[in-house]
Amino acid sequence: MPFFMNPFRKQDVGDFEGVFVPLAQARRHHSVVSAFDDKKDGQVGGLTEEKKLESPADPANGYSALTVEGLRAEIELDLAASGHDTAYDRKSTVINKAIQDIGMGRYQWSLFALCGFGWLADNMWLQGVALTLPGLSAEFGPSTNQVRYTTCALFIGLCIGASFWGIASDVIGRRLAFNMTLFLAGVFGLAVGGGNSWIGTAGLFSALGVGVGGNLPVDG
Repeated sequence: MPFFMNPFRKQDVGDFEGVFVPLAQARRHHSVVSAFDDKKDGQVGGLTEEKKLESPADPANGYSALTVEGLRAEIELDLAASGHDTAYDRKSTVINKAIQDIGMGRYQWSLFALCGFGWLADNMWLQGVALTLPGLSAEFGPSTNQVRYTTCALFIGLCIGASFWGIASDVIGRRLAFNMTLFLAGVFGLAVGGGNSWIGTAGLFSALGVGVGGNLPVDG
Protein backbone atom coordinates (compact mmCIF):
# COMPACT_ATOMS: atom_id res chain seq x y z
CA MET A 1 0.00 0.00 0.00
CA PRO A 2 1.53 3.36 -1.00
CA PHE A 3 2.51 5.77 1.77
CA PHE A 4 0.92 8.77 0.08
CA MET A 5 -2.00 8.74 -2.32
CA ASN A 6 -3.41 11.51 -4.47
CA PRO A 7 -6.68 12.23 -2.67
CA PHE A 8 -8.25 13.71 -5.80
CA ARG A 9 -7.65 10.67 -8.01
CA LYS A 10 -10.18 7.87 -8.12
CA GLN A 11 -8.58 4.85 -6.51
CA ASP A 12 -8.83 1.33 -7.87
CA VAL A 13 -8.83 -1.87 -5.84
CA GLY A 14 -5.69 -2.92 -7.76
CA ASP A 15 -3.78 -0.09 -6.05
CA PHE A 16 -3.99 -1.92 -2.73
CA GLU A 17 -2.12 -5.21 -2.89
CA GLY A 18 -3.62 -7.97 -0.77
CA VAL A 19 -6.85 -6.09 -0.02
CA PHE A 20 -9.01 -7.79 -2.64
CA VAL A 21 -8.82 -11.59 -2.49
CA PRO A 22 -10.97 -13.73 -4.81
CA LEU A 23 -13.31 -16.03 -2.94
CA ALA A 24 -11.68 -19.14 -4.44
CA GLN A 25 -8.29 -18.04 -3.00
CA ALA A 26 -9.58 -16.99 0.40
CA ARG A 27 -8.50 -18.66 3.64
CA ARG A 28 -11.31 -19.44 6.04
CA HIS A 29 -10.70 -18.81 9.73
CA HIS A 30 -10.61 -22.13 11.58
CA SER A 31 -13.17 -21.03 14.18
CA VAL A 32 -15.65 -20.10 11.45
CA VAL A 33 -15.18 -23.41 9.63
CA SER A 34 -15.56 -25.52 12.78
CA ALA A 35 -18.64 -23.58 13.90
CA PHE A 36 -20.27 -24.05 10.52
CA ASP A 37 -19.38 -27.75 10.42
CA ASP A 38 -21.19 -28.22 13.74
CA LYS A 39 -24.26 -26.40 12.45
CA LYS A 40 -24.12 -28.26 9.15
CA ASP A 41 -23.91 -31.67 10.83
CA GLY A 42 -26.77 -30.87 13.16
CA GLN A 43 -28.93 -29.36 10.45
CA VAL A 44 -28.33 -31.99 7.77
CA GLY A 45 -28.24 -34.87 10.23
CA GLY A 46 -31.78 -34.13 11.37
CA LEU A 47 -33.20 -34.21 7.83
CA THR A 48 -34.72 -37.07 5.95
CA GLU A 49 -32.82 -38.64 3.06
CA GLU A 50 -34.90 -36.66 0.55
CA LYS A 51 -34.29 -33.38 2.35
CA LYS A 52 -30.56 -34.13 2.60
CA LEU A 53 -30.36 -34.35 -1.17
CA GLU A 54 -32.06 -30.94 -1.42
CA SER A 55 -29.88 -29.26 1.20
CA PRO A 56 -27.13 -27.03 -0.26
CA ALA A 57 -24.97 -27.77 2.77
CA ASP A 58 -24.82 -31.48 1.97
CA PRO A 59 -21.31 -32.40 0.64
CA ALA A 60 -23.00 -34.77 -1.79
CA ASN A 61 -24.35 -31.71 -3.59
CA GLY A 62 -20.84 -30.44 -4.31
CA TYR A 63 -20.74 -28.09 -1.33
CA SER A 64 -17.56 -26.04 -0.96
CA ALA A 65 -16.98 -23.26 1.55
CA LEU A 66 -15.07 -21.23 -1.06
CA THR A 67 -17.90 -20.78 -3.56
CA VAL A 68 -20.85 -18.46 -3.75
CA GLU A 69 -23.15 -21.47 -3.34
CA GLY A 70 -21.26 -22.51 -0.21
CA LEU A 71 -21.50 -19.02 1.24
CA ARG A 72 -25.20 -18.98 0.46
CA ALA A 73 -25.60 -22.33 2.24
CA GLU A 74 -23.89 -20.96 5.35
CA ILE A 75 -26.12 -17.90 5.34
CA GLU A 76 -29.24 -20.04 4.99
CA LEU A 77 -28.25 -22.23 7.93
CA ASP A 78 -27.43 -19.20 10.11
CA LEU A 79 -30.76 -17.58 9.30
CA ALA A 80 -32.64 -20.81 9.95
CA ALA A 81 -30.97 -21.13 13.34
CA SER A 82 -31.73 -17.52 14.31
CA GLY A 83 -35.38 -17.61 13.21
CA HIS A 84 -35.10 -14.21 11.48
CA ASP A 85 -34.97 -13.81 7.72
CA THR A 86 -35.02 -10.22 6.51
CA ALA A 87 -32.88 -8.31 4.05
CA TYR A 88 -31.04 -6.70 6.97
CA ASP A 89 -30.38 -10.09 8.60
CA ARG A 90 -28.92 -11.44 5.37
CA LYS A 91 -26.66 -8.44 4.80
CA SER A 92 -25.43 -8.32 8.40
CA THR A 93 -24.75 -12.08 8.39
CA VAL A 94 -22.60 -11.76 5.26
CA ILE A 95 -20.64 -8.86 6.77
CA ASN A 96 -20.16 -10.63 10.11
CA LYS A 97 -18.94 -13.78 8.37
CA ALA A 98 -16.46 -11.76 6.30
CA ILE A 99 -15.10 -10.02 9.40
CA GLN A 100 -14.73 -13.37 11.18
CA ASP A 101 -12.89 -14.84 8.19
CA ILE A 102 -10.52 -11.87 8.03
CA GLY A 103 -9.56 -12.37 11.67
CA MET A 104 -7.28 -10.15 13.75
CA GLY A 105 -3.99 -9.80 11.91
CA ARG A 106 -1.15 -7.27 11.95
CA TYR A 107 -3.12 -4.75 9.90
CA GLN A 108 -6.13 -4.97 12.24
CA TRP A 109 -3.96 -4.50 15.34
CA SER A 110 -2.21 -1.52 13.70
CA LEU A 111 -5.56 0.02 12.86
CA PHE A 112 -6.76 -0.66 16.40
CA ALA A 113 -3.76 1.17 17.86
CA LEU A 114 -4.06 4.09 15.41
CA CYS A 115 -7.76 4.58 16.08
CA GLY A 116 -6.99 4.25 19.78
CA PHE A 117 -4.77 7.33 19.57
CA GLY A 118 -7.71 9.16 17.97
CA TRP A 119 -10.04 8.27 20.82
CA LEU A 120 -7.27 9.12 23.30
CA ALA A 121 -6.94 12.62 21.86
CA ASP A 122 -10.71 13.09 21.78
CA ASN A 123 -11.17 12.24 25.45
CA MET A 124 -7.88 13.49 26.87
CA TRP A 125 -8.16 17.10 25.73
CA LEU A 126 -11.81 17.50 26.71
CA GLN A 127 -10.75 16.61 30.25
CA GLY A 128 -7.27 18.10 30.12
CA VAL A 129 -8.33 21.68 29.39
CA ALA A 130 -10.13 21.85 32.74
CA LEU A 131 -6.92 20.82 34.53
CA THR A 132 -4.97 23.68 32.93
CA LEU A 133 -7.32 26.48 34.04
CA PRO A 134 -5.86 26.98 37.56
CA GLY A 135 -2.32 27.07 36.14
CA LEU A 136 -3.31 29.58 33.43
CA SER A 137 -4.95 31.81 36.02
CA ALA A 138 -1.88 31.70 38.26
CA GLU A 139 0.67 32.28 35.46
CA PHE A 140 -1.05 34.87 33.25
CA GLY A 141 -3.35 36.54 35.76
CA PRO A 142 -6.88 36.25 34.28
CA SER A 143 -9.67 36.10 36.84
CA THR A 144 -11.38 32.85 37.76
CA ASN A 145 -14.38 33.74 35.61
CA GLN A 146 -12.31 35.04 32.70
CA VAL A 147 -10.04 31.99 32.45
CA ARG A 148 -13.08 29.79 31.78
CA TYR A 149 -13.24 31.27 28.28
CA THR A 150 -10.27 28.98 27.50
CA THR A 151 -12.78 26.13 27.48
CA CYS A 152 -15.02 28.22 25.23
CA ALA A 153 -12.12 28.70 22.80
CA LEU A 154 -11.56 24.94 22.69
CA PHE A 155 -15.22 24.26 21.99
CA ILE A 156 -15.27 26.86 19.21
CA GLY A 157 -12.43 24.93 17.58
CA LEU A 158 -14.34 21.67 18.13
CA CYS A 159 -17.38 23.05 16.28
CA ILE A 160 -15.27 24.34 13.39
CA GLY A 161 -13.27 21.11 13.14
CA ALA A 162 -16.32 18.85 13.23
CA SER A 163 -18.07 20.90 10.56
CA PHE A 164 -15.06 21.14 8.25
CA TRP A 165 -13.46 17.70 8.55
CA GLY A 166 -16.77 15.85 8.45
CA ILE A 167 -17.34 17.21 4.93
CA ALA A 168 -13.67 17.17 3.91
CA SER A 169 -13.34 13.46 4.68
CA ASP A 170 -16.00 12.73 2.07
CA VAL A 171 -14.01 14.72 -0.49
CA ILE A 172 -10.40 13.73 0.18
CA GLY A 173 -11.01 10.40 1.93
CA ARG A 174 -11.01 9.36 5.57
CA ARG A 175 -7.39 8.21 5.63
CA LEU A 176 -5.87 11.60 4.82
CA ALA A 177 -8.47 13.44 6.92
CA PHE A 178 -7.87 11.17 9.91
CA ASN A 179 -4.09 11.60 9.73
CA MET A 180 -4.42 15.37 9.35
CA THR A 181 -6.68 15.70 12.39
CA LEU A 182 -4.25 13.70 14.52
CA PHE A 183 -1.37 15.81 13.17
CA LEU A 184 -3.14 19.04 14.11
CA ALA A 185 -4.03 17.70 17.55
CA GLY A 186 -0.42 16.65 18.16
CA VAL A 187 1.23 19.85 16.91
CA PHE A 188 -1.06 22.30 18.69
CA GLY A 189 -1.21 20.07 21.77
CA LEU A 190 2.54 20.53 22.12
CA ALA A 191 2.32 24.22 21.22
CA VAL A 192 -0.20 24.88 24.01
CA GLY A 193 2.53 24.18 26.55
CA GLY A 194 4.61 27.05 25.12
CA GLY A 195 1.95 29.76 25.08
CA ASN A 196 3.37 33.13 26.25
CA SER A 197 0.05 34.78 27.10
CA TRP A 198 -3.45 33.76 28.07
CA ILE A 199 -4.92 35.01 24.76
CA GLY A 200 -2.26 33.15 22.80
CA THR A 201 -2.86 29.95 24.79
CA ALA A 202 -6.61 30.22 24.24
CA GLY A 203 -5.96 30.63 20.50
CA LEU A 204 -3.78 27.51 20.52
CA PHE A 205 -6.51 25.61 22.34
CA SER A 206 -8.94 26.72 19.65
CA ALA A 207 -6.59 25.44 16.91
CA LEU A 208 -6.19 22.24 18.89
CA GLY A 209 -9.96 21.90 18.92
CA VAL A 210 -10.03 22.00 15.12
CA GLY A 211 -7.97 18.81 15.08
CA VAL A 212 -9.72 17.08 17.97
CA GLY A 213 -13.19 18.08 16.79
CA GLY A 214 -12.41 16.89 13.26
CA ASN A 215 -11.23 13.54 14.58
CA LEU A 216 -14.58 12.84 16.24
CA PRO A 217 -16.69 12.51 13.06
CA VAL A 218 -13.86 10.99 11.00
CA ASP A 219 -13.01 8.03 13.26
CA GLY A 220 -16.50 7.71 14.75
